[in-house]
Amino acid sequence: MTAARPLLALVLVFVGCNEFPVGSDQLDRIPYADSVTLLPDTIAGYSKYVALGAADQMYLGEDAEYRARVLVRFPLPDTAFDSAQSMQLVLQRADSVPMSFVVRPCSTNWKIDAASWLLADSVTHWLTPGGDYWDIDLGSGTFAEDSLVIDLDLAKLDEQSLAAVRQNGVLIFPGDTGFAAIQSGYSEAVAPRLRIDYPDDVQLVYNSVDDAHLVDTFELGRGAGFRIGSGMAFRTYLRFSFDSIPAAATIAEADLVFVPEVEYRRSDTLVIGVRRLLEPLSGSGRYARFGALPEAMLSYIVDPDSDSTAILDLRELVQFWTANPDSNFGLLLVAEPEYSLMFRLGVDRVGPAAPKLKLLYVMPPEDRFH
Repeated sequence: MTAARPLLALVLVFVGCNEFPVGSDQLDRIPYADSVTLLPDTIAGYSKYVALGAADQMYLGEDAEYRARVLVRFPLPDTAFDSAQSMQLVLQRADSVPMSFVVRPCSTNWKIDAASWLLADSVTHWLTPGGDYWDIDLGSGTFAEDSLVIDLDLAKLDEQSLAAVRQNGVLIFPGDTGFAAIQSGYSEAVAPRLRIDYPDDVQLVYNSVDDAHLVDTFELGRGAGFRIGSGMAFRTYLRFSFDSIPAAATIAEADLVFVPEVEYRRSDTLVIGVRRLLEPLSGSGRYARFGALPEAMLSYIVDPDSDSTAILDLRELVQFWTANPDSNFGLLLVAEPEYSLMFRLGVDRVGPAAPKLKLLYVMPPEDRFH
C-alpha cells in the first residue's frame, strides 16, 4: 500500500491537477463582434394622394403650398327634409386663425376609407379634383370661436340638390388663406352635427356618419430630392444590401440615421415610420404593398435652432432580412400616420445628412471540435 501512494500523487500532478482558469482552452472560440455602416444601394421617392377619413382632426384652408377641403355626411332618412323649417351645421374647432368658408352640396357619392383629392371612392374619380359639388352656397361662416353654428338656406335647394345633401353630404371650401383644424366624428362629443327644425318646436340632431378632408399641394414637382410627409403622402424608398453580413450573425444594433430638412409643418412633433415592402417597388411606387404595422417609429422633435438627427431602430427588421434575404425588397420612410397633421421633410440623397444604416453584429462561437 505504501508503494502505491507516490504513484497516485504523480498521476494527480500530471492528470488531475490544472491550475489554469476554467475555459482558458476555448479563448479562441469566443464570439466576435463587428460593426459596419451601410449606404443604400437604391433610393427613390414618390408622392401619393391618400384617404384621410381616419383623422381625428380635419384641415380646412389654403396657403402657398397646401390646400384642404372638408367632406361631411349625415345619416339622414328619406323624409329628413319633409316639412323642415330650418337647418344648421355645427362644427367644433380644434384650432385656427380666423378664416371664412362656404358650404355647398356634394354632388357625387363618396366613401370615407377611399376619398382623396382625386378619388371619390377606390375606383371613381371626382369629375373635378377636390370634390364635386352643386354651385349653391348653402351657408358661410368665419372661424373665431371653439364652436360655430352655420345657418343653411333650405330655400336654395331644389329636389335634386336636397337629395344630394341627404345622400352625399356637404363639401366645405376655405374662403381665406390660413388653416382651421376641425374636430371629426372620431369623437362623438365634438363630431360635426346637423340640426333640423320642424313645426311644433321639434328638432332632430344628426352626428356625422362620415367625414374626411381632401388635401392637395402645389409643390409636387418642386426641385429634386426625396421627402417624407403627411396629408399629401410623401414617401422615400430605401434598400440596403446585406451581402457582407454573414447569415449566422446576430444583429445587436441597427440604426437608420439621417438628418431631415423640415420643409413644412403644423406641429412641433413629427412622427416618422418605417414600413417593410412585401414586394418589389413598382416604377411609380403607387401600388407597392407594404406591412400593415410600422417596423419602427420615431417622434421627431423639431428644433427651430438646429437640424436634428433622426435615429430609427431597425434591429429586428435587419435580423429578419439577413435570415430571409429573398424578402429584402427594401423599406419606406413615411409619415406615421399619413392622415396626421400636415408636414413635409426633405431627405438628402448623398452627403453627411443622407440616410445610412449603422450595424453592430455578433458571430456565434466556433464549433469547439473544429
